[in-house]
Amino acid sequence: MPAHRDQSEDRAGPPSGAGPAGGAPPPSAAAHIWEIRLPAVLETLGLVRTGLRRRLAQLDWPDDAALDVLLAVNEAVSNAVEHAFPPGAPDGTVEVAARVEPVGGRRRLRVRIRDTGRWLPRPGPEEDVNRRRGLPMMSVLMAEVLIHRGGPSPLDGTVVTLLSPPVPGP
Repeated sequence: MPAHRDQSEDRAGPPSGAGPAGGAPPPSAAAHIWEIRLPAVLETLGLVRTGLRRRLAQLDWPDDAALDVLLAVNEAVSNAVEHAFPPGAPDGTVEVAARVEPVGGRRRLRVRIRDTGRWLPRPGPEEDVNRRRGLPMMSVLMAEVLIHRGGPSPLDGTVVTLLSPPVPGP
């Protein structure tokens, strides 16, 4: 069962407790947070897209900017599902947390995608012909893309942070 949190808070930083999925938070909240944790399987992609699309609509995010966010997040989650867990590895998870941040009378979205796996070795050149476009695509769509590959523990995973270009305030 996926863990899902969709709530709004008046403080920056991660939410303090897990709550059930709820209705739209009040639009006056200073920081809007949306989180979901799912198994690292392909079916996760659609659930993330649907949930985040709904959240962006609740926030009245501009359509073109919302599409850019959805494409970049989908690519990051897809990378986690495909590249962090070798066949036969223990089940892993992917967590997505999105937070609205004010910036000079505008707002932007900070999305953190974390997996609990380890990136697999790169495919050979013959297997790599139609690949390796995801990170450049994310870089074009987002104002900033940060990647932190985990430490020595298998549970350290990889964290991708996407920062959207600013959009008009609500």
